[in-house]
Amino acid sequence: MDEKILETLGLSINEAKVYFALIKLGSASVSQIAKIANVHRVNIYDTLERLQEKGLVSSVVKSNKKHYEAASPERIKELLIKKEEEIKKTRDSFPALMNLYSNSKNRQDIHSFKGISGVKTVLNGVLEEKPKEILNFGSTGGLLKMSPVNFDIWESQRERLKIPIRILTSSSIKNEVPKKKFQKLKFLSKEFVNLASTLVYGFKVAIIMWAEEPLAIVIESSEIAQSYRNYFNMLWEMQ
Repeated sequence: MDEKILETLGLSINEAKVYFALIKLGSASVSQIAKIANVHRVNIYDTLERLQEKGLVSSVVKSNKKHYEAASPERIKELLIKKEEEIKKTRDSFPALMNLYSNSKNRQDIHSFKGISGVKTVLNGVLEEKPKEILNFGSTGGLLKMSPVNFDIWESQRERLKIPIRILTSSSIKNEVPKKKFQKLKFLSKEFVNLASTLVYGFKVAIIMWAEEPLAIVIESSEIAQSYRNYFNMLWEMQ
């Protein structure tokens, strides 16, 4: 076990250092602890007090001088059990928290993201929704041109999740669109060139503008999503 382990259990860096120093020293004075723990003497007293509150350190007077001793490492096991209980409580309350988030009336319906990292957040969010289908129109391969690696990663994840996608795009890039699994393509006229991609999934619509610094907007609305879906299907049937 090292100091990092104790930090994950809620101890500060100084607390971990002091506890380990006392394990090595047995019974020790403040000056001895400060030297071995490599913690400034000014901070030692507060650190020892907090460790005593946690039940990890006790004090004893020897020759009219206070000494400190580390509690048994069994106490660490107790802290670990307590931490596991806290994690379990958090995990058990997660569904209720998600439900509260989903039903929040004050939650924003429109979210904006900037840069390629923002676009990645949006696209990853699409897959996290695990929609029955993704509709994509207006796309002229923005992500493929800007970040081929991220495009391949996203497509491989979509294929792994077996999420079907239908794409409507300009016939001007007909030979540039890579064929993927669970994908259907239809092409509009060459004049249909757009710097924005519109993704419709579930009750959300993501609009990605492929400028020098990409900008993405996600709209959460079942009515708006259905409106875009109807428009997409109308165009799809016309091809």
